[in-house]
Amino acid sequence: MMTLAATHRPWDPVSEHDRLEVKEELERILVSPPFRNSRRYPALLRYVVEKTLSGEIADLKERTLGIEVFHRTADYDTNEDPVVRFSAGEIRRRIAQFYQENGSHSPIEISLPIGTYIPQFSRVKSHKEQASIPHEGVTMPSDEPEAIEHKQLPPDHTATLPQDGSRPSRPFLRISFLSGLLAGALVVAALSLIGVFLLPDVSWRQGRTPIMEVWGPLVNNSDTVLISVGRTHVEDNEPPEPPNATIEQHILRPGARISLAAVQAISQVAGFLQTQRKQFRIREAYSNSLQDFHQLPVVLVSGYNNPWTLRLLRPFRFRFERVGSLHYIVDAQHPERHDWSVDFDTPYARQTEDYAIVARFNDTTTNGPVAVAAGIGSNGSQAAGEFIVSPGALQSLARFAPGGTLNQNFEAVLKVEVVAGNTGAVTVVATQFW
Repeated sequence: MMTLAATHRPWDPVSEHDRLEVKEELERILVSPPFRNSRRYPALLRYVVEKTLSGEIADLKERTLGIEVFHRTADYDTNEDPVVRFSAGEIRRRIAQFYQENGSHSPIEISLPIGTYIPQFSRVKSHKEQASIPHEGVTMPSDEPEAIEHKQLPPDHTATLPQDGSRPSRPFLRISFLSGLLAGALVVAALSLIGVFLLPDVSWRQGRTPIMEVWGPLVNNSDTVLISVGRTHVEDNEPPEPPNATIEQHILRPGARISLAAVQAISQVAGFLQTQRKQFRIREAYSNSLQDFHQLPVVLVSGYNNPWTLRLLRPFRFRFERVGSLHYIVDAQHPERHDWSVDFDTPYARQTEDYAIVARFNDTTTNGPVAVAAGIGSNGSQAAGEFIVSPGALQSLARFAPGGTLNQNFEAVLKVEVVAGNTGAVTVVATQFW
């Protein structure tokens, strides 16, 4: 992983010497401990890198990779056999582990950004190296999206984010939000466990890049970002914790539960904020008051079990509603429709889709910028957390925006495929900008 003394800049290897450098870095990765005892992951990483270097990125589709790398039949079902998505997720985790353990001793790095099977190559320069370069004639990073990001977009410009589903879902993970410090420590632990630093480093990005258009109001705010997360178990008549509660009773109380998917979403956001050197703290939503939010940059994670998500989305076009066991996202322009819904009485093993809202707006209630990554169910929240910090996904979303910019208030509804309990492909199905 890149150290704080270095910066990345996406780079396109055009010369034979450039391509040789990439191949040498690839071999260095493949002989490292995270890869050398595996056959599956090196095979896929080698294939996508070599195809990209030869300009054959059209072959880097899930089905093609399944056929060419994993020898599946031409008509195999990618939903029933998501080997490519799972392998890509594991490759991202292992690459992150490689750079974290070895540091960057090469002038280039290879990554596999979330949302694509096209690898990205980056030039790495230390601050010392940058300081030695004369200012005259230096080309500054462009405000326009890099070419590699354009290659990630589907031909029809539909904002589709294929997820790898490499991290299995769990019904819930019991976590005690005893204090902000404990919550922060838990999420930092989650970062190392589930690979949040799979995110490409974006700290160099400024100006009008979509990810900084979305996050600039929060990152550039002088106050600490407050990440507010909903808990899994919520009861209106839940009794307060007794003053003489034992440690076991405190840890196992219903109010201490948060889903693993929510932890993954928090980790994505926290990892991004760390790349921006932005301080944050994490609080359980039911312990937050409006005063806690006042004038702070806020990130809301989770939907129905986060009362602040429900409250702050209420004035907008897309918001969460429920009728009995049917939980859905309502479109204020078509309130009679319940297309984006999940019936919570459905057996978990039979769930095939979830829905989520990602948003960023200036809120008149809190008097500060708010970002939202919230699903109807846990898969939706996980996907939303990954989507809202994915440069490729946000670049796709910007195609729907007036003027092609996310430097404005917006909401987007995501459809999330669920495959055997795992988060699959993500598609934008509706947007609102103002």
